[in-house]
Amino acid sequence: MKSKLNGFLIFALLALAGCTSQTVFTTYYLLDYYPNATNSELIIDEPIPFKTQVLNFKIPRSFDSIRIIARFSSHQINYYRYSLWAVRPQVAVADLVAQHINAYNIFQQCQREFLQEIPDYEITGEIFQIELFESEAYTAAHLKMAFEFYDRDKAELLVQHAFNREYPIPAQNMTIFAKALSDIINEETEVFLTKVVQHFQPPEEDTLKVGK
Repeated sequence: MKSKLNGFLIFALLALAGCTSQTVFTTYYLLDYYPNATNSELIIDEPIPFKTQVLNFKIPRSFDSIRIIARFSSHQINYYRYSLWAVRPQVAVADLVAQHINAYNIFQQCQREFLQEIPDYEITGEIFQIELFESEAYTAAHLKMAFEFYDRDKAELLVQHAFNREYPIPAQNMTIFAKALSDIINEETEVFLTKVVQHFQPPEEDTLKVGK
């Protein structure tokens, strides 16, 4: 009788634990935005008559992951277990840059890959840090990166734009975190592409400088 009672108690406790436990779901976040294409400095009469390929960006090994990083100090980071990137940052940023260029129709062709044709120019860069600053007093989205525009044939760096920005956000709001980073990428891509357009069409000139 006693053994049956013990068995019943164990079963009841296990059942109670099962009822009270909560299922934790993994949530995926996107770096994403749609360019408004209203910047007068990027609106040109005709596309620049060259082919441009946007390559994946370089990224340090510690950030080369779909796991979102929280930074607590210069020497301490942590990876969120249930909050992940839907696409690795170095791929997502490259996709967004190509989308941005095509929204303005800046180049005759801009693609992520060329299967048969050889591009004239390449865009790449490096994401140095993409993370959530997290402390008791301060939470912010942080992005440090650089864009680079190369002449492919000459392997010559023609345009570079680097920045290091952070944007304060409410604590533990990962959706706003992803949105803040997306907004930063949008704004800085506009600055970078303005420099690229000005390489071919300096502000004081009215015609495109199309010679290589």
